[in-house]
Amino acid sequence: METFTVILLSILTLVSLLASLLFLRGLFPLRVDRVRQTLDNHWKRSFWTGLLNTVLITIIVLGLGAAAKNAPILYVPLFGIYGTFLIGLLYGLAAFISYLSQRLYPELHPVKREVRAGAIFLLASLLPFVGWFLLFPYTVSLAVGAVVITLLQNRQNPPAEE
Repeated sequence: METFTVILLSILTLVSLLASLLFLRGLFPLRVDRVRQTLDNHWKRSFWTGLLNTVLITIIVLGLGAAAKNAPILYVPLFGIYGTFLIGLLYGLAAFISYLSQRLYPELHPVKREVRAGAIFLLASLLPFVGWFLLFPYTVSLAVGAVVITLLQNRQNPPAEE
């Protein structure tokens, strides 16, 4: 019975993550498209920027978490930093799924192709060892790096007001 619960929870988690990526893509299509274009144009730069940011944020969050045991007020910036990181990660993953879907299924309707590409990505990330320690961290680094580069490009080149 415990195995059934774990499998059911895993399936529901995958479905809800896929739904959140599609929701984000539908709610903020222009922002996700900008991140996707950055991902497409600056692949290597996105990876290295994302890897550096992910490692630094992990170190900061772990340090704040350890310090928050003695000073509970530090939980506020801890959740703020980690929440911002996770929101950026969702934007980046939505852009990555969009990019992957255009490469795998260019002929399908956008929602169908993104559902299929998202399912393929999530299931491939569940592959023991290769998915856990290579594919998913690589994609997280790509996604976070593309979001950071897009944010920095938007600050340097603000869009013209109409």
